[in-house]
Amino acid sequence: MKVNTDSVLLGSWAEIPERAKTGLDIGSGTGILALMIAQRNQNIELIGIEIEQNAFEESKSNFENSPNNKRLEAVNLPLQSFIRNAKFDFIISNPPYFINDLKNEDSNKSQARHTDTLSFEELILFTENNLSENGKFNLILPKRESEIFINLSENSALFLQKIAFIQPNKNKKVNRVLLCFGLQKIKLEEETFCVYQSHQVYSERHRELTKDFYLDK
Repeated sequence: MKVNTDSVLLGSWAEIPERAKTGLDIGSGTGILALMIAQRNQNIELIGIEIEQNAFEESKSNFENSPNNKRLEAVNLPLQSFIRNAKFDFIISNPPYFINDLKNEDSNKSQARHTDTLSFEELILFTENNLSENGKFNLILPKRESEIFINLSENSALFLQKIAFIQPNKNKKVNRVLLCFGLQKIKLEEETFCVYQSHQVYSERHRELTKDFYLDK
């Protein structure tokens, strides 16, 4: 699986509680989100859970070769089978979001992208039951799916606390939405920004967010 803009944006933008000690990356893929969060916060211990075997092996290898390897653990399980006694201070996910779309011929990619293996309802239920009192849950979704997710979350204990609408550039419509939920109802923070300000030139907001992760910035 390639590193994509969605993951880089989410890993850079995600809200990490100041005193967070434990974190979970749901559907970790290559492990990029857990790796980014471990780089951003030197006190947090993270588990990356991944159902697909090849992706799990890749994340495990990436964790082992990371300078933060003592704080990273890869787990090969479906979320529905994952049990932990203590709650997490931080949860992050670039979740499967294709609900009714045609499936990719590559079964591994299909598993990663389609909600058959992890529905929005299951993700919400797990999070509300496993997030600590002041914890944060961050994810990224296409715009239509983000609206579905927000509507579903209104029947849960989760409150939308922060949201960012992402445009590829100023001439295109919002195509991705970054979301941060918590168990506390607070004033919603909103922003909109573009990935590119012109052809192949990143916007100032994108550069500010991701400067610690791109070698050319």
